[in-house]
Amino acid sequence: MKSTTLARLALRIGWIGIGFAHGLSHVGAQDLPVPKEPFSSHSPLLKEAADQVSFSGFYRFLGYVRHQKKTFPNNSGKTTAIVVGDFYREPMLLLRMKGRTKDNISFGADFMINSVYKGPSEQFIQPLTLDLGLNLRTRISTKLGQFSLRSGGISWYRQSRLTVWGNQAFNRNSIFHRRPQTPLNNMPWDRYNSYYNAGLIDQGVRYGARAFQGLFLEGNKLPFNLAVKGVLGKSNFNRSFLETNDNFTSCFQIKYRPNADTHLSYNVMASRADVDSLSSAQRRYAIHTMGLSKAWSRLSLKAECGVGSFSSPTYNLGHGEALVVELRSTHWSKLPVTVQGYRISPQFVNVTGNFFNTTVLEVFPNVSGIGSTIRTPYKSPMVGLGIPANNRQGASINVDFSEGRLKVNGGVGVFAEIDTSSSGISYIHNVNSQTLSRLFLFGQDWGPYNQLNSTYRGVFEEVNLTDSEGAGRVDQRKHFSTLELQVKYNMTVFKRSCNLFSLTRLNSVQHSTAFAPKFDTTALVSQACQEFDVSISCTERAVFVGHFGIERVIGNQLTDLGDANIATPRNLFFEWSGWSSVVNYTSARNQRNRSIGLGIDYKVGPNVMFFIRHQWYRFVDPNFLENHISGTETMLELKLTF
Repeated sequence: MKSTTLARLALRIGWIGIGFAHGLSHVGAQDLPVPKEPFSSHSPLLKEAADQVSFSGFYRFLGYVRHQKKTFPNNSGKTTAIVVGDFYREPMLLLRMKGRTKDNISFGADFMINSVYKGPSEQFIQPLTLDLGLNLRTRISTKLGQFSLRSGGISWYRQSRLTVWGNQAFNRNSIFHRRPQTPLNNMPWDRYNSYYNAGLIDQGVRYGARAFQGLFLEGNKLPFNLAVKGVLGKSNFNRSFLETNDNFTSCFQIKYRPNADTHLSYNVMASRADVDSLSSAQRRYAIHTMGLSKAWSRLSLKAECGVGSFSSPTYNLGHGEALVVELRSTHWSKLPVTVQGYRISPQFVNVTGNFFNTTVLEVFPNVSGIGSTIRTPYKSPMVGLGIPANNRQGASINVDFSEGRLKVNGGVGVFAEIDTSSSGISYIHNVNSQTLSRLFLFGQDWGPYNQLNSTYRGVFEEVNLTDSEGAGRVDQRKHFSTLELQVKYNMTVFKRSCNLFSLTRLNSVQHSTAFAPKFDTTALVSQACQEFDVSISCTERAVFVGHFGIERVIGNQLTDLGDANIATPRNLFFEWSGWSSVVNYTSARNQRNRSIGLGIDYKVGPNVMFFIRHQWYRFVDPNFLENHISGTETMLELKLTF
């Protein structure tokens, strides 16, 4: 406290001194001789010094109060939590400095504070640091082309879907919840109006990319219409057993553009990391792919195929193939259609690509907090459309339709495992996922039955299967069915613009092919989610938002059985109406997940907005007695950019 007071006093004295000197300069300016400009061998700057260095960034305050009526007994049991700061390792304050020398060499630094609101204890003090690194950049233009080079701290890189690519699907989700990296719009209503028109939300520089640290090279406008880019360095996705051990990740792409509508590319990705403390054993995998992008007047094609290999002291998988194809009609079509198909073998392993790894769980390092932060291992996951997984093949079709103010988009997909896998299934909770993840950040195997796993702002749950042939594997392949339907409508309420959003997601996994999700006893796990969002432009500066979501997850008798003594009905309506002949009872999963939320987005001033969210949530399973949690949560976010 004393050092802080002295610092403030010194700062005030400094400002007084500057003001005093400024005053003297005006008083005696006419009496002082004008000094000559000192001699310099350097050429004069073309711009003023102030133009050579620029600053930008944002400040973000986040606080929330959570009150729970029912708690998980083995998760601290707290009924009330008051938290200020974002524990997801997102910066509360980010200051970007950019500079450029007269030789056209650019440099930059990103200063970041995770959270300054963690109490007076010294262990929680978060100083201004260079956690994101000091980045140096330069660009050179020659007769052969334009070359750029950058090195230093963290940079976000994207190459191809099978080598380096962030998770991107069809962007069908609820927009009630906010992400910290979401940039501010000019006005609050622009965010919801843009989602109504285009269906995409700008998630910032991280969306669709991976974090790397190392040497980045890029060349454009090369002879023969070529372009190259690559990185030699490290990635958090490929860490070693110990942080101090060696780990390297190299990526390279060469692209040929014969014309504006055709792109051909060759992509390489190689990873090497130590898996023991003596650096005598290593985990290696390499991927080589060819990519094609072709556009016609009413149709576009994107495809990538390749071969990958994986080896480690535990696994030596050899080589495996992968193919991803997307055929899409242009938006000028009356009924835009997108057809996707893929096949990714179990030997094709990569945690930086746009697919989930399900076959080799050892890819995730045994470093506290790192593996779960980056990507938690998935066991035969039930995923949405547009999110592939290895050891799986299948296809999906998606359609867009518009009629006046009504916009409808949806799709259906059928997928199957290539080889038998572990005796487990995992599914992502679509409702209350962010709320549950805040109970135990980046936790693995938590919850009353140690079946929940927290990822970045989400929770997925693991299900054990009893039809195992031994060694933790099942003797039958799993088949997955998915259906998604999103409806958007714009209307006027009391002369105010209003957007209505409806999102339906159905998933099931079973031992046979099904062209639509199944909700009978033959399905190992069935999941149904329904979410409604509403946004109303109250004033030019204020937007009211509302949310309602419900989720049902049901397992059959081949999955985990609960600890309740009495089986419960799978359908409450049939039981309530007295249709006992059609009521099915189960002792397995019978989850009900519910969320109700209200919020306000308000623009305080230029580049300053605050957001309020209040939510009532409940998660209950009558067959698993301790799976019962309910409460309310109020969040306040203030964000400004400069």
